[in-house]
Amino acid sequence: MALRAVVLLILLAGYSQAFAQQGPCDSGAFRETVAGASASLTALHEKNSKLFQEDLQKLRSINNWPEAEYIAKATPFVKDDITASLDAANQALLAKVQSLEAANASTEAGRCAMLADLKASMEKVVANTTAKWEHMLDKVTRASAQPLQAELTH
Repeated sequence: MALRAVVLLILLAGYSQAFAQQGPCDSGAFRETVAGASASLTALHEKNSKLFQEDLQKLRSINNWPEAEYIAKATPFVKDDITASLDAANQALLAKVQSLEAANASTEAGRCAMLADLKASMEKVVANTTAKWEHMLDKVTRASAQPLQAELTH
């Protein structure tokens, strides 16, 4: 996901002539928006990926999953209808950003409208990614707790 943000930054750099004017919606504001979203996505990944992998390993240990079955057993914690929906929403948002019309950049109002669209899209991508991580972590945490609860009741 962070890679896509970098790609967007490169695409926006291609519009540099149109954004050359100084103002609240200049090229720096666009770069800042993309860089901020990229930093947020990177931070989310760094914060959650290690924790998620640790939780999956705990779940594997609790359930005695053999190596040959681990990928198949772990996949539902990464891919389900909710994660697919959030991924599709992010892909649509990124496609929308990539299709922003450079022709609108010829006026300050056009640049500001594009910047507002970019900010809203990037905020939603970060929110969707946050929701995805929360969903996956919650799902693996609940699954890890079930065997322990069952053991306590026996």
